[in-house]
Amino acid sequence: MRLKDKLLSTHHTAICVNDFERARDFYTDFLGFEVEGEMDHRCEPALGEVVGLPGAVIRWAMLRNGTHRVELFKYYTPEGDPRARRQCDFGYSHMAFEVADVDSVYEQAMRAGYRSVSSPRALRNGRTRVFYLAEPEGAITEFIQFVNPGASKD
Repeated sequence: MRLKDKLLSTHHTAICVNDFERARDFYTDFLGFEVEGEMDHRCEPALGEVVGLPGAVIRWAMLRNGTHRVELFKYYTPEGDPRARRQCDFGYSHMAFEVADVDSVYEQAMRAGYRSVSSPRALRNGRTRVFYLAEPEGAITEFIQFVNPGASKD
């Protein structure tokens, strides 16, 4: 059965962080997101119910770039596991941005002091060039360039 809804579209990707300011700066200063909303010590009872963590207290921001948003969470209560996830660990593993020149983006990221998993590499029989960037706390952001824009984006 396929979900039926007139609007169904992507809205945001949520990321839980330890150092809120550093993460917000990465998304706003480096990636160009704009702050749509931000709240510290957010703790309404419905929030804890929705996330399945009764009594949750968070710092929160919604950041927007074009039609997509990144929602940042820093949990004060309960405390989460502070370790970064590996790409092979269960669950969502990374967010990706399509770019026109992945090599230029890579050089800019390195000059800005960020760490990548590797330099850009050709994948999918040369149809794409890709690199993974570790944001300040280790979450992965992929940058992908489609070398032949008419090629299938699989």
